[in-house]
Formats: sequence, C-alpha cells, structure tokens
Amino acid sequence: MKSTQLLSYLIGAAMLAGCANAPVAPAPQPSMLALMAEAELAIKNGRRARALDILHTTSVLYPHDKSAFLRTAQLQFEAHHYGETIASAQQALERDPDDIVAHSLVAVSGLRVSSKALADLTIKNNLTGSVRAEAQDLAKLLRTSIGGDIIIAPARPAPAAETAK
Repeated sequence: MKSTQLLSYLIGAAMLAGCANAPVAPAPQPSMLALMAEAELAIKNGRRARALDILHTTSVLYPHDKSAFLRTAQLQFEAHHYGETIASAQQALERDPDDIVAHSLVAVSGLRVSSKALADLTIKNNLTGSVRAEAQDLAKLLRTSIGGDIIIAPARPAPAAETAK
C-alpha cells in the first residue's frame, strides 16, 4: 500500500508540475477604437492625465496610426502646453503629411510660443537690433500669408526732457 500511495503522490506531483509549466495565453490586445473610446470617456470625466496615459498606450500599440498622436496634441493645446502640442502634432504629420488639423496645431502653437518669447524680450527691453528686425520680418511674413495689411507701429514721441532743449 505504501508503494501505491507513493506512486499516487508522484503522479499528482508530476501533474501539478506539468500545469505549472503550461504556457499562459496572452491577454488579447485592445482595439484602437476601444482605447480611443476609453480615452474620450476619461476626458469626459475630467481625468485628462488618465486620457493622456491611454493615448500614449494607444500610440505604442498602434504606432502607424495618427489618431492617438493627434488627440494628444489637441489635449496638450487645450492645456496651453504648446511645446508638447507641437511634438505630438508632428508625430501625426509623420503618419499623414496632409492633416490640416495637425498643421494648424503646429502653426498656432508655434506662434503662441514665439509671441510669448517676444513679449518676454520686450518686457526685459532686450528686443533690439537684429532680434527686433527679425521679429518685424516675421510679422510681415505672417501678415502676408494670412492676407492682412502690414501695420507699422507709430513712431514714439521723444521724451519731454529732450524736446525742451
């Protein structure tokens, strides 16, 4: 009887060992549409950081699709994170060079970054010389491209102390 019990234990142990080595089936990969819907639900519920995490996962799982990159760019733009907006929109443009929304996000975000930098320079009175001339040339180019008139700032009046002399 002892040999029968021992044999039963050995067979049981072998069966358990066989189960332990059985391959585990990988979890199915969520669909692109399911992930995008989950991200939109997170946005709707005010969980923007969670939505960005989901969109990042989506872009890793589906690297050839522009949708996650474009939606990320839109969220970053709404949050006034213009550098991140530009980076994400450029990722979308690598996948679809004709995407008008991505081009618009890059252009407007770039202008907002430039405007802030120029405003900061103006406040610090460092906008002179070649930087000033380059900014004026850029303003002319922008006004030409959007069809507006070129507006030249009026000349500043001389300070009162200099006019009295």
